[in-house]
Amino acid sequence: MEISVAGFFGNSPRRDLFFLRDFAQSVEGLGFRSLALPEHVVFFTSYESDYPYTEDGEPNWGPDTGIFDPLFCAQAAAHATTTLRFITGVLILTQRPALLTAKEVLTLDHFTNGRFELGVGSGWSWEEYAALGVDFARRGKRLDEYIEALRVTWTEERATYQGEFVRFENAVMNPKPVTPGGPPIIIGGDSAAAMRRAARLGDGWYGWWAQPDIHAHLATLGQILNDHDRDLADDDFDFKLGLPLSRIDPAEIESKIEIAASLQVDELVLAPAIPTKDFDEHLALLARAAGLN
Repeated sequence: MEISVAGFFGNSPRRDLFFLRDFAQSVEGLGFRSLALPEHVVFFTSYESDYPYTEDGEPNWGPDTGIFDPLFCAQAAAHATTTLRFITGVLILTQRPALLTAKEVLTLDHFTNGRFELGVGSGWSWEEYAALGVDFARRGKRLDEYIEALRVTWTEERATYQGEFVRFENAVMNPKPVTPGGPPIIIGGDSAAAMRRAARLGDGWYGWWAQPDIHAHLATLGQILNDHDRDLADDDFDFKLGLPLSRIDPAEIESKIEIAASLQVDELVLAPAIPTKDFDEHLALLARAAGLN
């Protein structure tokens, strides 16, 4: 099982481009596989939408939170590293134009020399969709079409796609990605709909370990995959799980890693709050707790 880490950048003045580069180099040097990068285009002072990962449905961040665009972060960090991989955790794909995103991601595939994975989801905030002028109610169907359209443009010389939300004919998008078929598309989300989408359209699934019974939760995923003639143990299905951590507790991390390995997780993404000051010391403690050094 690979161990990775989630990073947050742009959420304070000190977590700038230079911090991002230093952070990525430390993550790479400590033996983590990937740096996971979150996305929201805009935040709001309050939400009517229910955040799915807290008991009361309230987001667990302040009203002035900010983060950089994850695609730009991946490019900047890739320029400062040589082996570290990057994944969006996750990009709300349906809030962006499909073909523009296809071009941005294939460019990133070239500029990272194939070290980028596209984690995508449909999001949970209707407020964000409304601000961006995109229909929230039909985001699932839109996401299905976007995923299919990206793959068509990455693989066909004269690409044609006829959907409800995406339509083009004889479109030429070059150069083709470095990664054959394009970067892996990993479906994020813990709903049954997201799991079904991962089974039908994904190169893998990226969930969030926020449930009281992770075994039952992942049993649902396993059953859905089996219903689509796929399996968690398949070589062509990348099973990722994000683990939120309130602090770096070596005993807790060791226990969770043992559980994740028993659940056949391919990549466990640790997501603690890493302070800006002495971040490298905190990352080193995290790596030791995860058994990386």
